[in-house]
Amino acid sequence: MEQNADLRPIAHEKYRILGPKAYVAMWWGDAVMVGSFMLGSSLIPPFGKLNLTQAFIALILANILAALLFALNGRVGWKHGIPMVVQLRSSFGPVGSRIPALMRAVPALFWYGVQSWLGAQALNQVFMGLIGFDNVWVWFFAFQALQIFLSAKGIQSIKWIEIVGSVIIMLGVVYLIFLFLSTFGFEVEKVANTEGSWGIPFWLAMTVLIGQFAALLINISDYTRYFPGKSSAGTFVGAHVVGIVPPMILLPFVGILGAAAVGVWNPVDIISNHISNVAASIIVLIFIALAQVTTNLVANIMPPVLVAMDLFKISWEKACVIVGVLGVVTCPWFIMTDSLFLTFIAVVSAFLGPIFAIMVADFYFIHKGNYNVAPLYEGKLFTAFKGWNPAAIIATIVGTSLAFINVELSWFLGLIPAALVYVVLMKTWIMKHEQYVREGFNQTFRHSAPLKREEAS
Repeated sequence: MEQNADLRPIAHEKYRILGPKAYVAMWWGDAVMVGSFMLGSSLIPPFGKLNLTQAFIALILANILAALLFALNGRVGWKHGIPMVVQLRSSFGPVGSRIPALMRAVPALFWYGVQSWLGAQALNQVFMGLIGFDNVWVWFFAFQALQIFLSAKGIQSIKWIEIVGSVIIMLGVVYLIFLFLSTFGFEVEKVANTEGSWGIPFWLAMTVLIGQFAALLINISDYTRYFPGKSSAGTFVGAHVVGIVPPMILLPFVGILGAAAVGVWNPVDIISNHISNVAASIIVLIFIALAQVTTNLVANIMPPVLVAMDLFKISWEKACVIVGVLGVVTCPWFIMTDSLFLTFIAVVSAFLGPIFAIMVADFYFIHKGNYNVAPLYEGKLFTAFKGWNPAAIIATIVGTSLAFINVELSWFLGLIPAALVYVVLMKTWIMKHEQYVREGFNQTFRHSAPLKREEAS
């Protein structure tokens, strides 16, 4: 059985500490991602081909769809209390699950570094204006040290930081939009009057907007396992819609304003070079710096930490330190460019789209929406295949290959083929294999109850 307490199932309500309000606050705190600014700017001229109306409709539709997809895959964690690294064992096998887990963890490390670098840039600008101190490296390493300390305190610490931070962040976003509109209002009107396109550029924009969630969609159970099990399905889905849609419309809008006004997507650069109001600049820069901490604590630290705990059998605290150090090694100062960011998101989506499809297909079509949790922790699944599920590996290869036909549409292209291949292979091959039937995982899941946290020891 699983020895690490942080990977065990969470069934008791007293451990489900992220109620609907706290859960929404967590997503609001997570919302201020550098990728959101970048993606907003990529929708309209000079970077994209949509006008403001089309950009807003794309944002609304993409984020509603993303929220529903989060709830779809997040039901596993909500129902069974298991994290991503355990959920993947059902579809990829106890050994094979390490591959998709690493595919989720590596992008998180890069985002971790990038968010920290953006926060360090913001702090550096603040102290340049206040006392003339200019050294972004000092703030970058200080940023990492602070985040390692906060994350090592565990989910309770993360919860309260996110709740307090979300209020400040949403106020800061509204103020940032007001500041940009009052400063660059005329330039923004020019973009609103462009013709735009409802064709391929619109659907490419939808793909990229959903693709930004490709990694989070994989490990959503890491968060939903803390959502109260007694809540209704409507509350569960509604928490995702309220938590994701409003901030993920407002944040790209900041990028849209920057692109329309001065052709720059990074708000730190815009404030540093184009806004003369020192007091306003300092307020916004401090808000941006704080937002990077709340984003990293949720989206970019927890996934690689849980993966490290699973792979190396280490404690949460040790994993937080290791992940913090690796976040520096990603060299975010090199990858924070327009072209690299878009390429990075598209390539990651090509791999993660099929993995997401396989996870959903496994839970809903193979196991009918209910896992037998105990075998997932015993490590005895797919023994005939040495702990690998070849159906999942083959489906991932097929889906990823098709996704690379058009990298800009990668996330959508890989979904359905990967799911279809996986279901067909499972039902015609794996589930009929004598050893798989003997293991009983495909026979007992309908009658099993969630494994309680204290029963896993």
